[in-house]
Amino acid sequence: MSAVGDALTALKTAMLLEERIGSQARKVEQLALSVVEMDKRLAALEGRMEGFLAAASAFGGRPPRPTKMIESSSHDQQNPPPRKG
Repeated sequence: MSAVGDALTALKTAMLLEERIGSQARKVEQLALSVVEMDKRLAALEGRMEGFLAAASAFGGRPPRPTKMIESSSHDQQNPPPRKG
């Protein structure tokens, strides 16, 4: 009877593995659908950003950056560069 028991155990294991494989296949299908949905959303966001950038460049782009005030260090004040002349 041990051969029959071993065969039944092997069949049970095979059935459990088949169920697990089927479950994983369904999960992979759901993930694939999620990836497709995210890809569509990303494409829509990219399109919006391109539209915003195109609109911004049509109106002159970014405003000019304020100029930075350059302060001379005390070393520069003590040793001014020689004048050409």
